[in-house]
Amino acid sequence: MESVFIMGDAHTVNAFRIAGVDGRVADRGTARDVLETLMQSDDPAVVVVTRDCAEDIEAFIGELNLLRSRPVVIQIPGIDDARGFEKSLLGYITEALGVAL
Repeated sequence: MESVFIMGDAHTVNAFRIAGVDGRVADRGTARDVLETLMQSDDPAVVVVTRDCAEDIEAFIGELNLLRSRPVVIQIPGIDDARGFEKSLLGYITEALGVAL
């Protein structure tokens, strides 16, 4: 079954879990390993990664989104992100896909 998966800081992952989204707490040091494990699964159609977690693997995420049809990897600010949301969730999805929805 296709699903959405969240990875990032504990506060953001737990907030998504309350909404029924499966996730895993990860940080800069573990983000690539977690994402590579997810890429081997057929389940997630969308992987949401907090911006602080994805900071060191942005090029890898870009390659995944260009070379693979799924899952789509979307970066969003975490709950504790000082910069906050700079655009709507649709804006983040559009940026990840490279197309206007």
